[in-house]
Amino acid sequence: MYNENRKTMDKNIIISIKTILLTFLIAIGIYIVYRLGPIIGLFLFALLLVFAIEPLVKKLMQQTIVNRKVPRSLAVIVSYVLLISVIALVVTIWLPPFLNEAQKLIKNLPKILGSVDLGDNFNLASVLPQASAVSGGILTATFSIFSNLTSIFSVFIMALYLSMDWPNLKRRFVSLFPTKAEDAVLETIDDIEINLGHWLKGESILMLVVGLGCFVGLVLLDVDYPLALGLISGLLEIVPMVGPIISAVFAAIIALASNPIKAVGVVVLYIIVQQLENNVLVPKVMQKVSGFSPLVILTALLVGGEFFGVAGAVMAVPATMTLGIIIKKIFRFVR
Repeated sequence: MYNENRKTMDKNIIISIKTILLTFLIAIGIYIVYRLGPIIGLFLFALLLVFAIEPLVKKLMQQTIVNRKVPRSLAVIVSYVLLISVIALVVTIWLPPFLNEAQKLIKNLPKILGSVDLGDNFNLASVLPQASAVSGGILTATFSIFSNLTSIFSVFIMALYLSMDWPNLKRRFVSLFPTKAEDAVLETIDDIEINLGHWLKGESILMLVVGLGCFVGLVLLDVDYPLALGLISGLLEIVPMVGPIISAVFAAIIALASNPIKAVGVVVLYIIVQQLENNVLVPKVMQKVSGFSPLVILTALLVGGEFFGVAGAVMAVPATMTLGIIIKKIFRFVR
């Protein structure tokens, strides 16, 4: 009897020590993830780029040159050269006039906010007494983007190396799982590649169409800073639901400062653009992408923004898509 009680006590002690060690290791892991947050963020952006560009790499590998299939290394290099060329072309054409307009907008933003009077001595300047601080924050964020060119370059280099060795990396990752689950894991990765590729391509088209549509509409309405506001509308399109509302409100405020009728026209313009997007563009462009309810997307945006800021909000949708695919595969595999 004594020996049995002794063994039970020893077993409880061993379990307690294991629990303490496991808790300690989890705490260390969370701390490491927290400290390495920026690096992990860069890696996730690079991984998203790899997933998105993989369909193009596979398509190029199916082509033949001198009766030989295009090798993966060449397909990867051509894919990234095409991507960088498109970005460089857009930056070359749009960046100088955008910076010029953005500089004027930031400089005049406190005056614009102060001039919007809503009656009874109530204006946006009273709601935003730190208007100059807001404009300064926007200016700081703008310069921060360009000062972080090293990080952007690092993402491209990291993504390039990952793409070069992607088949081997996938095989090594799949080999970590039991043999009976390897096919399911590989199929899951392939589904993630396809869905994220379609999402990024579709999102790029939506951003371009919405940005151009808003720009043309603002020019026709004779609203100040149409290029800057159009580009902001296009960029914020990547943040579902919240982004279009922010861009519309911002453009309406700019128009309201000069003419209330223009502000009404701007609101109507953005409503028309969003209706065309939701009823025509999204069903056509995003038809190959798994959709989620607005509640799921909004929750993902709030969680991502709370933990990781703007980057988290941008990554919320692809992360939710990836998680949804994984969960579906797990349930299917368990059955």
